Amino acid sequence: MEKIIERIIANTDLAKLTITSIPDIPGIASILFSHLGEAGFNIETISQNSTSKNTCDIVFTIKESEVEKVIDYIRSQIKEFKTQKIFTNKNIALITIFGEKIAKTPGFAGKIFSIVAEVGANIENITASMMTISFLISKDKTDSVVNTLKKELA
Repeated sequence: MEKIIERIIANTDLAKLTITSIPDIPGIASILFSHLGEAGFNIETISQNSTSKNTCDIVFTIKESEVEKVIDYIRSQIKEFKTQKIFTNKNIALITIFGEKIAKTPGFAGKIFSIVAEVGANIENITASMMTISFLISKDKTDSVVNTLKKELA
């Protein structure tokens, strides 16, 4: 197989926050992430999914040590999010695979996810771009997933 990946990294110092049933209106993500950025919080990954005609869920990752600060900030400073349910998971790792040929290789994402499943890791969230595929798994599966991906995709 032609070399598709250039690098695989893992970050186990993160937590996942999920805010559910947010009004699905233009600018809602801007409100949230502009406020968080202005407050000095760095967001690692973001995904948003429309869950119904009028609501969406936003999932993002931040440093694990900042979880409580971020939740307190959202509840106290961002009026649009005060009543929203926020779920956290501190037992996650972010695996990111980099490669310029990822988007031009049919079935590559499926191959990655098959390898992850064979190791017994459940994927909690996926984000992707033209040159990266990132996903969240439980921390205890990090080494086996990364080692297996390197072995199978090298």
